[in-house]
Amino acid sequence: MPGADITFRQVDGEQAAADFGELRALYREVYAEPPYEWGEEHADLFAERFEVQRRQEGFSLVEARDGTDLAGLAFGVTLQPTTPWWNNLTTTLPPEVTAERPGRTFALVEMLVRVPWRRHHVAQGMHDLLLHDRPEERATLTVLPAAAPAQAAYTKWSWHRVAQKRNPLPGSPLFDVFVKQLAHPGTFS
Repeated sequence: MPGADITFRQVDGEQAAADFGELRALYREVYAEPPYEWGEEHADLFAERFEVQRRQEGFSLVEARDGTDLAGLAFGVTLQPTTPWWNNLTTTLPPEVTAERPGRTFALVEMLVRVPWRRHHVAQGMHDLLLHDRPEERATLTVLPAAAPAQAAYTKWSWHRVAQKRNPLPGSPLFDVFVKQLAHPGTFS
């Protein structure tokens, strides 16, 4: 049973590396559930990608902890002008959506919450802290269409579906691509 005192902590790439065993275990646990049902090969791919992502420009990770228990994580990176993020779309989007320039878009790569802490606003707390004061104009993420709770949360938090895409892996499922404008001082979202 989750405690009442969830703490959120923003960490850099070095601290994320130090906590990586816990992060990988959380990834494996959450993605073993429906609708994903991903196995060890996905956790291995996560490990490979995370080692690169934690060193990228704009990397930020938020941990949610209940005492010493890792309840959730959310992290992302700033997209670079050469990013493949907008590749493999199932429809063509206008260049004003897909063109990247330095500092334009923050990609929310993962947001995961363990079962006992779901429906306790842990995801929203991590989301809000991760995106608070980001210098980018907007953020983007991908989510499975069948992940109904995640879809509902992102819609509630002012994300908008702009397309669908497949990752360039054999048998990769279709993902919805969402975008959210980020608030900056003097603007309203």
